[in-house]
Amino acid sequence: MALDPQPPDGDKIATEVEREMEQRLYRLRHVVLAPAEYHVYLHPDDFSHIKDVASLIELDVQQCLNAAVERMNGRSSLLNFVLPKRPPVEVPRGGWAIHIKPALNGDVGPGELAIHSRLSVPPAPKFGSGAGTVRIAQTVVTGTERRTLERDEPHTAAVSAPQSRRGTGTRAARLTYSDETGEHEFSIAKELVKIGRGGAAHWVDVTLVAGSKVSREHCRIRRDAAGRYFLQDVSAWGTFLNGQRLPKFEGTGAGVQERELADGASIKLADQVTLAFHIG
Repeated sequence: MALDPQPPDGDKIATEVEREMEQRLYRLRHVVLAPAEYHVYLHPDDFSHIKDVASLIELDVQQCLNAAVERMNGRSSLLNFVLPKRPPVEVPRGGWAIHIKPALNGDVGPGELAIHSRLSVPPAPKFGSGAGTVRIAQTVVTGTERRTLERDEPHTAAVSAPQSRRGTGTRAARLTYSDETGEHEFSIAKELVKIGRGGAAHWVDVTLVAGSKVSREHCRIRRDAAGRYFLQDVSAWGTFLNGQRLPKFEGTGAGVQERELADGASIKLADQVTLAFHIG
């Protein structure tokens, strides 16, 4: 008789995120880049075992990643003499972003965990001149087996403002909404926020528990360098801003396809969930 799989604990989560970081490194001539952001999805029953300490596990994983980078960069002088010198792995300038969540769409089984990582890499020609690229890796860990899918996405919709301008012209914003699990509030702290039902193969920042008319990735909110916010629709059933349906966002001609958000705006996803947008 097969034993029930054990829920992943904090040590397992840290080990697998560390392994994910090491496997997704991107080498340049003078530095090695590591993914800065990781979303970890657990089966809801497994998540219930660690939900009270999830925030502590997230902090612990950050420390583990720092230690892993220190180990990789601390190769002995003898090895540096025998082997070609390798560039150092860079800790992301903004630190590590770790998010542990329940997988609410049935795509992570008991005992499994899914890890999504994001890494900004040099522009890809297929996205046009000057367009940044985000490499997204989606890994599902089952026991000792790892299955990974990778894809590249254009980064033009989420171009970061220069460091010198951050915090000067940006207005803080948040979303309030209710889904099938109750009332929620989400603070917008990124240049691009993805909203939808999410899942192990669909990375979103705001995970909604709602009917199938809400797409796994339904819409996006983009913040530009001046601190203005814009709404983009990427759904099958439509996104409505103050009652008006948005055109489908295709990644080009963004000024026509996206709409600016004002304080108090109402964002409706199909006929399922309504989010209120607030500034300040």
